[in-house]
Amino acid sequence: RGKAPIYEPGLEELMQRNLRNGRLNYTTDYSQALDNAEAAYIAIDTPVDQEDESDLTSIWKTAEKIGRAIAKDLTVVVSAQVPVGSCERILEIIREIQPHKKCSVAYVPEFLRLGTAIDSFFQADRFVIGADEPSTAEKIARIYQPLGRPIAACSLRTAEMAKHASNAFLALSISFINELSNLCEQIGADASETARMMKLDARIGAHAFLSPGLGFAGGTLGREIKALQKLGKQVSCPTRIMDAAYQVNQERCALVIERLKRSFTSLEGKQIAVWGLTYKPGTSTLRRSFSLQIIRDLTAQGARVKAYDPLARVDGEKNLPAFTRCESPYAAAQDSDALILVMEWQNISETDLLRVRQQMKRPVFIDTRNFFEPDAMLRLGFTYRSVGRPENSRQPAIAAGTP
Repeated sequence: RGKAPIYEPGLEELMQRNLRNGRLNYTTDYSQALDNAEAAYIAIDTPVDQEDESDLTSIWKTAEKIGRAIAKDLTVVVSAQVPVGSCERILEIIREIQPHKKCSVAYVPEFLRLGTAIDSFFQADRFVIGADEPSTAEKIARIYQPLGRPIAACSLRTAEMAKHASNAFLALSISFINELSNLCEQIGADASETARMMKLDARIGAHAFLSPGLGFAGGTLGREIKALQKLGKQVSCPTRIMDAAYQVNQERCALVIERLKRSFTSLEGKQIAVWGLTYKPGTSTLRRSFSLQIIRDLTAQGARVKAYDPLARVDGEKNLPAFTRCESPYAAAQDSDALILVMEWQNISETDLLRVRQQMKRPVFIDTRNFFEPDAMLRLGFTYRSVGRPENSRQPAIAAGTP
């Protein structure tokens, strides 16, 4: 029907256009799908648990189904997020089932960003094509050449590691700025401004992941850290930097409760509003979102929670914490003792903050995204707290040259 199972700007229009033009078809029959196919992509989402550990069961089952269904030689292209060595295992599974078919495998990691996925595909920085056979790499490269984007070929395991490394580096950057923001709060510096100064350095760049906040969520970056940690254990190679980055990230949710307790000795019976349920802006995905963990922490402290998010899809979600979903940001703010912005949404800047302030029982506003300007929020009468930015002009005395 051309209806996307997730929210992604432009996706349904792209699906519907290609359905109308006969370039896109759907089937649940593997034999039908693989009939006359030269290549088959495994692009299944790799689920993660609460510890960001990957579950590859669906990947292995798909490889088995491909093996049973193929009738001719085939190149299997993996774009799913998988640990190093997975592509070789996929090929082994297929060959065990079809020992007389000539099958090859390539890894083309996806570097899409939910919320801007279509643009980040058509304007990709690069397409990495991992294959141990040059003929396989050349065959798959021809698929991407019409897009006119840079194509980089390497070995299968190097491509798998490149995916791990790219995402892990982003995770390290996020944990770095968040640890720095803790220091900035203690000495009266502004972490957001510090990050702005850093990005002016061409070696760091304007698009560096250096925004103080709660950290990385959604399972994507955490999954890569976990994969590298597991790989390190397998080959007896320490992963101290990855270990530290993950630990810093795990501790970030606690700052919400800490900031609330600056205003309340106890959260028992308090009504708390949460703005934003998804793990990042512009998506409907709740997987491993910080909001859900924060709501769990709040209810464990005896608080009642109301939440607003215009895109979040909660249908079918399992093990959700207890909260009341509201139809507007104002309904969430109504009679609340505190409001926590966890994730912004499109047009959030059009929200009438004075109306929000007037509807709240108490004007405590925790901005984990540093989205609003502190001076403006203070003028509106909020008790405003953000991340990595000084709350007042008081600064501790620091002796010059103190190590």
